[in-house]
Amino acid sequence: MKYNTFNSFRDNRKQSNIIENNGNDDVLNDVEKLKDIIDDNIANENLNLHSNKIVKRGVIKNENDESINSNAQDANGNNNNNDNIQDTDNANNSDNTQQNAINNENNAVDSNQEIQFVAPYIIQDDDAEIIANYRGEELGPEWEWVKDISIVYTWVDGSDVDFLDLKSKYNGGVRKANSRDRSADELRYSLRSLEKYLPWHRGDIFLCTSQQIPKWMDTSNSRIKLIYHKDIFPEHVYPTYDSNTIELFLDKIPGITERFIYFNDDLFLNNYVHPSFFFTSDNFYPKVYRRHITKISREQVDRVIKDNDLHDIFQASKYFTRKIIREYFDRRFKFRDLYHTGHVFYRDLFEPYRQLFKEELKRVCSDRLRNPYKLQVIYLYQTFMQYATLHDEFPKKIGGNGKARLFEGYEFPTNLNRTITKYSCKVIQTTANDRFMKYGRITDDFKRNERYFKLYKTHPNLIIYNFNDAYTKNKSLYQFTNYMITRYPVPSSFEKKEYVDLEVALYPEFNKVNKISHKITSSLPEDYNKGNIARFRDVIRHHRLKEISLYLRDKYALAGPQKVISKREQEEIDFLLKYNGGDLEKEWTWAKDISFVYILENDNENINISEEVEKLKYSLRSIEKFLPWHTGNIYIITQKEAEDELSWINYSNKQLKVINQSEIIPNMISGLKNKHVIEMYLDLIPGISERFVHLTCNHFFINYTHPRFFFSKEYYPKYNYKYALSSNELEIARVEDKSFVYTYLVITDYFSKTYVTSHRYYENAPFPLYRDFFEPIRYLYRKYVRRTVKHITYADDDLLPLYLVSTYNIYGTDQPYFPEYVAGYGRIRISDPPILNEKRTINYYGFDITSSNISKNTTEYDIPLNSFTKGNEMLIKEIQKSKKLFFSLEEKKNKITMENTSDNLELNNIPQKNNWKN
Repeated sequence: MKYNTFNSFRDNRKQSNIIENNGNDDVLNDVEKLKDIIDDNIANENLNLHSNKIVKRGVIKNENDESINSNAQDANGNNNNNDNIQDTDNANNSDNTQQNAINNENNAVDSNQEIQFVAPYIIQDDDAEIIANYRGEELGPEWEWVKDISIVYTWVDGSDVDFLDLKSKYNGGVRKANSRDRSADELRYSLRSLEKYLPWHRGDIFLCTSQQIPKWMDTSNSRIKLIYHKDIFPEHVYPTYDSNTIELFLDKIPGITERFIYFNDDLFLNNYVHPSFFFTSDNFYPKVYRRHITKISREQVDRVIKDNDLHDIFQASKYFTRKIIREYFDRRFKFRDLYHTGHVFYRDLFEPYRQLFKEELKRVCSDRLRNPYKLQVIYLYQTFMQYATLHDEFPKKIGGNGKARLFEGYEFPTNLNRTITKYSCKVIQTTANDRFMKYGRITDDFKRNERYFKLYKTHPNLIIYNFNDAYTKNKSLYQFTNYMITRYPVPSSFEKKEYVDLEVALYPEFNKVNKISHKITSSLPEDYNKGNIARFRDVIRHHRLKEISLYLRDKYALAGPQKVISKREQEEIDFLLKYNGGDLEKEWTWAKDISFVYILENDNENINISEEVEKLKYSLRSIEKFLPWHTGNIYIITQKEAEDELSWINYSNKQLKVINQSEIIPNMISGLKNKHVIEMYLDLIPGISERFVHLTCNHFFINYTHPRFFFSKEYYPKYNYKYALSSNELEIARVEDKSFVYTYLVITDYFSKTYVTSHRYYENAPFPLYRDFFEPIRYLYRKYVRRTVKHITYADDDLLPLYLVSTYNIYGTDQPYFPEYVAGYGRIRISDPPILNEKRTINYYGFDITSSNISKNTTEYDIPLNSFTKGNEMLIKEIQKSKKLFFSLEEKKNKITMENTSDNLELNNIPQKNNWKN
């Protein structure tokens, strides 16, 4: 990884898109005049590895998308459509004056002007001078307790295939890391900054993750404690992809101290930090830093909800958070932006906080993703500290006006080992703190990023800062990594040696190039072309970024080959394909009695009843052959009396039940030929099981199939959804499949468009269902259901019941508060809670979605057998050789001649005779 001639600089510049020359090769030719000087200097240089330290201080990402000094908390909130969202709050003159000074500093970042630092502010904090002048010296004896305080980090690697696999279940099947989740080793450099600039800290550092461990982290370090979300969350709250939920349960971390400090992984210390930055010097109350008053307009909130932009949704959550605070504590409360900084929490105030806002926090835990309707958990907690602790009898009584006065009270448990007797906090409301704390963003604007770096590394008072990850190009990642490596070059004690060695190998090259570049440019005559010098420096920067890109490549290689399939998926594939038809495991014996349901569409003009019956025979045979464990009922629902067509059925077989549609549809209209109406009442089939599987006549099993093909390890139905439709595909569906689009419009109206963010078709596959959801969805969507059940034949405004039932499960029930609370933000919030079957045995209604990786290995959808041709022979041979478990025939208006393929299906061991036939 050495570049010993200027040719390598030039070649890399030509070959890379990191630096663009706009086709002007004269730039390179002009700069090449310096080639001989550079070659001579590099040949003669022998720089020491640790000489010429490059950068002193640095920055990194944050959690929102505002201007440089924006609020950093971006949790979300809830909405009441009847509220009049108005705010006439204005910052006071003092704050406005300070804000103007700060804005001048910000504007310097967004322009090419030199940064001019403003005069020191008059800060509303008695400890300001201590904070500003601390240089890492030994603390006074009154601070001895703080040395052992716990520090908590939250961290996620959103690019990890296991993480993406699990998250895709909840976000429409998307398996692409976004800027909220991806990791650029921010935590690694945050820990370096902590070890350097918090020399007094000797306590535990808890890393709270979603069952992930950073590849570079040395977990043998006794101060690092790994905490997995599932171990501190209440039942059924895990997994979550919203930091608000994680932050709600940090007190559950085993061994955490009474007071603890919370850091995001994108926070960095820039100078030595005295504990009085976090705590008051008397009583050691947590400090809460807030900025100017935020104006929250109705138009702004409506726009945020409409756009549902990932980086902007916290703007709406400010309003909903303020609304709750005004209801509980102070109807005149002014919302001031919260700094993105290290936050101090009391461990023992979390439970009374959760108790007070029990109903409001359901929206946080029930939705696993971010949403503009959610509350900001940290802000609400800090306001709880501010108001609730004012009451003399806290926590038996809560301070503040409004709903807080109705709180039923709370007693601290006796097993908490409490030493704190008085709880409070100090809220410092001024933008003067901008000299200590900064917010920044890494974007695709290379020059703007460099101005951020310059501002932060030269700021005289800056203590803590962050960078919001808002870039899309690798160039910005290389630039950011270069800054982190040079700003925090000293490895922490929490890193593996091999990762440190790889990074250290960069320093000699960096030092050589820096020294030579300075030597060359400083020796040029004053009248030398400044444009050429600037272009030469671009080439130097390009060289550094090229080195960084190679370093990152080697760093990723240290972790081993990147997985393309998750551990969960591989285990499931192996399990399903290994099943050989033997007895079921004890925990799966319940599945023997599940019901299968067919609907025989014999009155549809596009369906030939004889062909449907023929396919049904072979589908039943495949169940008998390859699901040997199944002893439950198999229901065939007909749309008319069908004795002639079903004369082959052995009615003495008690498993098989033929039911006329009139037996399950209340007040059925005469001549009904609409399958959607039948599907609306499948739960009324006499004796149907709590979990059942809906099949069609063109579904066939071709190898031994375990019930886990239909249900997850937790016994949840596995829905076989396709990918989320693109905007173009959705436009086509609006024309060609109006009932599908209409159904999703209704679903979105009830759950909200910020929650139902994708439209997905179901594969031509078995459809596992919960029996006890049909009645609640008929009631919930009753005015639309009434319209559908009047349709004798298919109509554009038919509701599709299977989509209603499965999405009710996906969006409403897979959370810990169902059935008393159904998740969602639309009309569901003003709907009655569901009434479930009193005889149910299921306590939790979860779901699963079969991933594309699992589908590819176990199923074959929509095989196009339209007539017996050579093409069909090839397809059938593939089926015969396949180790997959299931296939479906393509549904077309053209005839599917099953009688011509029956002999060939026999070759795949589907027997010609079975117990269903006389």
